[in-house]
Amino acid sequence: MPDVLPPPADKWIVQSELIRIKLILDNPQNVTFAGERNKNMEFLAELGITPEGCFTYLRQMSYKNYLSGPTNDRDTDDKACIWEFGLVIECTNVYVKIKHLSDEGLLILSFHKAEKPFIFRFS
Repeated sequence: MPDVLPPPADKWIVQSELIRIKLILDNPQNVTFAGERNKNMEFLAELGITPEGCFTYLRQMSYKNYLSGPTNDRDTDDKACIWEFGLVIECTNVYVKIKHLSDEGLLILSFHKAEKPFIFRFS
């Protein structure tokens, strides 16, 4: 596997997407956290934060945190709605996967310890 993969989105598209994500995060009622996923909840408990508490970390993301996207949702017919990012929180690599539910809604699918090394597209 190569050390660097060609990005499917350029830096400007990623920055635009992050602006959209952060605007939606400003209205928490429009954000759903996939809390039924045990690894998300266990990781949040390790950090001592609530699902809403992870918003602080998400607001700090930049294009440098970008891993991939937009990609199609493999479980639905939704197109180009999944974005993946990597964060470092308390010396731990954190995998973040976000889905746009609509122009005004987000679903945080993953917020947990990374299971494989990150390959940042814009380092």
